[in-house]
Amino acid sequence: MVTHGNLRCRKVLNIEHFWSYSGVIVSIAAVDHIQYVFNRDETKSINLTGQVTNTPVVKLCRRDDLYTYSAVAKPSADWTKYTSIIITSWCKGSTQFNCFLYSTNENVETVKATLSRKRSNHGRPNMAACQYTCKLNNAYHQIKGYLTEVGLSPLNDIHKDSCPQINKVIYPTRQAGKMAICSKMAYGTEKPIKLIEWFEYNRLMGVDRIITMVQLINRDAYKVLKYYNKTGLLDMDIFPSPLPGIDINKNANCEIKDRTSCFKNFSDEELKDLPWRHFRRSSPQGEHDQMLALDHCQEKLQGYDFVGNVDFDEFIVQSNLRNIKDYFNDTILPKYSNAAGFTLNHSYFLANWGISGDGFLQMTQYTQRVNPRYVNYKNVYIPSRTASTTTHELTPKSGFRRVYLKSHHIVVHHYRTCPPVAYWRNCMNFTRYEDKKMLQIRKVMEERALNVKRELGLT
Repeated sequence: MVTHGNLRCRKVLNIEHFWSYSGVIVSIAAVDHIQYVFNRDETKSINLTGQVTNTPVVKLCRRDDLYTYSAVAKPSADWTKYTSIIITSWCKGSTQFNCFLYSTNENVETVKATLSRKRSNHGRPNMAACQYTCKLNNAYHQIKGYLTEVGLSPLNDIHKDSCPQINKVIYPTRQAGKMAICSKMAYGTEKPIKLIEWFEYNRLMGVDRIITMVQLINRDAYKVLKYYNKTGLLDMDIFPSPLPGIDINKNANCEIKDRTSCFKNFSDEELKDLPWRHFRRSSPQGEHDQMLALDHCQEKLQGYDFVGNVDFDEFIVQSNLRNIKDYFNDTILPKYSNAAGFTLNHSYFLANWGISGDGFLQMTQYTQRVNPRYVNYKNVYIPSRTASTTTHELTPKSGFRRVYLKSHHIVVHHYRTCPPVAYWRNCMNFTRYEDKKMLQIRKVMEERALNVKRELGLT
């Protein structure tokens, strides 16, 4: 390793082609095309004069056919080694890529990349959600931590690529008996008290880890996310800006890499008039953005026993308010030993009907719901038994099955307005059912929420 001022030059195949600073690798052969590859919350930037500044000077590198988001090692069934690396990406076309494997001894080796998944549903996006697999046949490569980064390039020599895609390798670990939640995206104007309520409820119910992909969001909501990130509950994974597959001039861009530090600079009022495309794009591209988030979650959370795909306005609720992790472990799973996952009906608590309860939490304000129904259902799946998931579906691996929990005492409480689709056109006339079970945890939930509000200085 050769040091040049604040920059370090990494020797790769005995050729000094890559500069690294704070975990970011860039090619010095590409002055105008530099790819930020990981450590996406790093606020400093690099220029090629060897000076590190807080002023963004590095131009984002974007390929037309590929944007790699994450690289996660895939373990063997017994978790004794890692057999491949899965690179979750946006892709376009049928370009053949090579995997370049960087190791702790500063060597780089090449294997062919296999396009293992490309989402073909949800219309024709400009760039589809896809995954590439880099098989690890070398025994050293299969050791946790031996491979540090992986790059994708259509060339046989990544040093000659003006826009290489390089990501730090993430190594998931076995989390026996634990439960996680993937809440695809945090964006727009989220009310901080609603986020606090959602996080505290999931903590109360035994959830061990949560992942969300963060986009442009109001500063108070961002403050809440940062708080739960610091507690160790939340992984805040940052979605790129501009989003892949769209003209830079048509996308929100805070003029820093991946707009990481700009979230806290916007208020609700400043965000309310921003076009929808800045947060979540309309179908079909927006559907693929969500699919990519779910694929990323599935790879990172593969060591957990259960993973729920729910949004910030959805609460997994057992009728007696039992710890949901324990309920799946000791009540549901023993009944369905070959289950890959469980589909839960939805109970809609519609804000259009007005407040029927009281307090400052939505779970106590809204106590009227529709009858639980098999509409916009959500899933809790077992990663080791599940081939793939979408927002509402899951595909089991061979030998396992999807179980529909229509007659069991666990559903999703969904607090929202009537969806703007034909099925809900007459929602104001739907039969209303009183449901006050959440009042049983009102005291503890209000105490938790108020404590967090005070700690964050929120009014």
